Amino acid sequence: MQSKRRITRTALYLVLGIGLLVFILPYVYMLLAATQKNEVILGPNPFFGFGADFLKNLAEVQKDYNYLRVLGNSILITVVGTLVSMLVTTLAGYVLAKYRFAGGTLIFYAVMLARMVPQFALIIPTFYILSGMGLTNTYTGVILPSVASTTAVFMMRQYALDFPSELMESARIDGASEAQIFWRIAVPVLEPAILTTGLLTFMGYWNAYLFPLIILNDPEKYTVPLIIQNMTQNTYKPLKYGALMAVLATSVVPIVILYMLLQKKFQSNNVGQAIK
Repeated sequence: MQSKRRITRTALYLVLGIGLLVFILPYVYMLLAATQKNEVILGPNPFFGFGADFLKNLAEVQKDYNYLRVLGNSILITVVGTLVSMLVTTLAGYVLAKYRFAGGTLIFYAVMLARMVPQFALIIPTFYILSGMGLTNTYTGVILPSVASTTAVFMMRQYALDFPSELMESARIDGASEAQIFWRIAVPVLEPAILTTGLLTFMGYWNAYLFPLIILNDPEKYTVPLIIQNMTQNTYKPLKYGALMAVLATSVVPIVILYMLLQKKFQSNNVGQAIK
């Protein structure tokens, strides 16, 4: 019996190891290629080793595209957009889950319907709205369309449904206002859900391509995905794959760091602790 379990476990680890290798190999090669030059990358035999051209590749991107400025643009848009979106979607999900008011069900159905609409179908109307508001070629114009993410609102509503209404009633009896109930009780309990949706929102803003593409026309305000697109479609100079890989490798660093900092916060929920 134990031998069968051992064989099963060994087979499981083997399959998982193969899957991990298949998944991580492209990323490892991306990191290695970021340190190499075109002659090595495009050579007949791939070189799975570190080169000496990483800083040179980054310097090339900085010279051609002002990469530090681009990173700053992406960080500004992503951080501000994520914080505002977390506030808006948490409030929306909490209200839709815990309050009964005229039109509440209709609003929820509208949110569900909006989740079914492809993003590219909203590009033209969104552009016309932002253009009419004078928000084209602005950071606000990039941030605003994704602030009230329907997916984040739906997720927060589903998490908030598990938030005990008894806690709200007890707080009201003690004289707490609705704002105090939200900030002092609901937010701490829903913290894991808020951080989860926040991480997804962060990734969405950081990797956004369509809306920045149609809204921004000033290269000084470009974000990382737009620079990657420009590098691959620049017909005036040959593509330097090492520089492209350096951009790709460094562009994932903020997401990795954020996940490492927040991974201990990703729990099922804090409802049990709140009840205690």
